[in-house]
This record gives sequence, C-alpha cells and structure tokens, in this order.
Amino acid sequence: MKVERKIKILLVSMLVLVFALVAGCGQKTSSDGKSQGAASDRFPNKPITLICPYDAGGGSDQVTRFLASIAEKELGVPINVVNMPGGSGATGYAELTKREPDGYTLCTTTSTIVTHKLLGNLDVNHRDYELVFGYNYEPAAIGVNASRGWNTLEDFVKYCKENPGKVSMGTSAFGGIWNIATHAAMPVLGVQWNVVPAGGGGAQPVVQAAGGKIDAVTASPLEMNAQVQAGKLKILAVMSDERLESFPDIPTFKELGYDLSVTTTRAIIAPKGTPQDRIKVLYEAFAKAAASQKYKDFLKTQGSGWMSEDGEAMLKYYDEQEKEFEKILKQK
Repeated sequence: MKVERKIKILLVSMLVLVFALVAGCGQKTSSDGKSQGAASDRFPNKPITLICPYDAGGGSDQVTRFLASIAEKELGVPINVVNMPGGSGATGYAELTKREPDGYTLCTTTSTIVTHKLLGNLDVNHRDYELVFGYNYEPAAIGVNASRGWNTLEDFVKYCKENPGKVSMGTSAFGGIWNIATHAAMPVLGVQWNVVPAGGGGAQPVVQAAGGKIDAVTASPLEMNAQVQAGKLKILAVMSDERLESFPDIPTFKELGYDLSVTTTRAIIAPKGTPQDRIKVLYEAFAKAAASQKYKDFLKTQGSGWMSEDGEAMLKYYDEQEKEFEKILKQK
C-alpha cells in the first residue's frame, strides 16, 4: 500500500514537472515570437540599397558613398551603394520606378531628374518620386589639359574663337547637367567647340581630358580635383554666383563678364508611395550624417558645396530649376 502511494506521488510529481516544462517552453516561444515580431516591425531591419546612377569615381559616387558611410551608422543597417550608370542618370531613375516602395531601395539624383523629362528622355521627373533629402550642390566648371598652354579663360576663349570647332570639349551624356552647361556656355562665350559627350557623368571625360585625348572638359570641381592636384588639369572658371571656398583663386564666369550660372544639386529619392513614416526615418538619418563635421570637412577638401534640405524644400528647388533649365534648353 505504501509502495503504491509512493508510486502515485512520484507520477504526480513527474506530471507536474512535465506541464511546467511545456508551459515554460510555450512562454519562451511566445516571448520569442513577440520579440521577433517587434524586430520585423522596426524600420529599417535589413540592408538598404542606394542606387548611384553614375560611374564609380564621379562626383555623385564620391559624395554619396561618403554620406552613406555615416548615415548607415545612424540607421543601424548597411547601406549598399550600387552603381547603375547610363544616360546621365536615366538608367538608375528608371530602375527605381520598378522597385517596391518600402524604403529599402533609394537612389541618389542630380538636377538631371528635372532635365530628362524636358528633353523627352524619360516620362518621369522629380514629382514622380518621394524626395527624401538634399545634401550637396556643385557648379559646372571649365577645365583644360594642363599641357595645352591655356592659363586663363580669356586665353582659352581667344584660341577657340580663332579656331572654331577645333577644340574638343568633353562632357556628360545628352541630358546631363554638364552637357547642358557646355551648350549654354558656347553662345555666352561666343565660341564653337567639338562637343564629345560621354556615356554617363563627368568622371570619364575628366580622365580623357587629363590624359590628353580631348582638350577640355565641363564637369564639377570635385570631379576634376584629383587631376588638378596631379598637375594634369587646370580649372579656368566656375559657373557659380560666387567663388568657391576651396578654390578661391578660380574666377566665376560672372566676374569675368559672362552671365552664366549652372549648378547641379544632389538628393536622395525613393519610389513614389513609400510610407511617410519611413521617409521620416531616412531623412533624419541622412540629415544627422550631413550635419557631421566629418561630412562637412570632406566636402570642403573636395571643393564641393554643403546643403541640408528636406523633401518639401527640394521639391520647391527642383520646380525652380525646371523653369531655369527650360529657358537654357530653348537657347540651345
């Protein structure tokens, strides 16, 4: 009798233990499920793809990669910059329209987001995307091969007038800002160049001009800076309203008597329909990155302009640029 009672007590104790273990596992699973659910709801919780629609080594590539390297620390996930060059940004912009509006695919843009629709290259423009953050601006500049002997814009213009069509001027692809700046400059300067457009942005023609394959190039000071430091290029003038802090000795077109100003602005864009709460998270991360002294110092050493604007401000800015570029394109 005592033995049977001990067996019953033992069985009951074992059952209690089993139920306790099962309940504990159930609670753990429930807890894990809850934490996993919370993690999946957090944005972002996986790497972000940032399309750069220009060549590696160009101005957009350099600045975007530097900014992204800081912003990813704010977001807590990697930002993978992927180059998709072609058509002065058109290839990358078109690709972005195919992506899900979930905040995990972004694209950097220049003012070509405005010009392509004006030229009929694309059916979309800046109003067909979510504008996240504006972070950089750069004026166009005229650079020449250092061995050609042109030391001032006046020297260069004089030679071009005496030899119409002889000077080869490299620039970005049709529709690109540097291409537009090149064609805008010719009537203002009263010259005719043999314009040699590249397949993408300013990186390729800068290398060609530095190597002597072409005589000159229209691009940004940032894109020319390394070749200027190497003694292979000379920047003769910039198409900005004021002299650049990083290049104080280089005159503007305006101070030399030529009324021309052409500037491109870089921004982060997302597919149309991306949730606004996610846009806000992205904006705050990129804004903090742009506010860092590290980023400001980088731009200063590269001769590039700093800015920090939200999507609403960029919409107004691009609307104004659209009007300006419309006038320039009518003169071409």
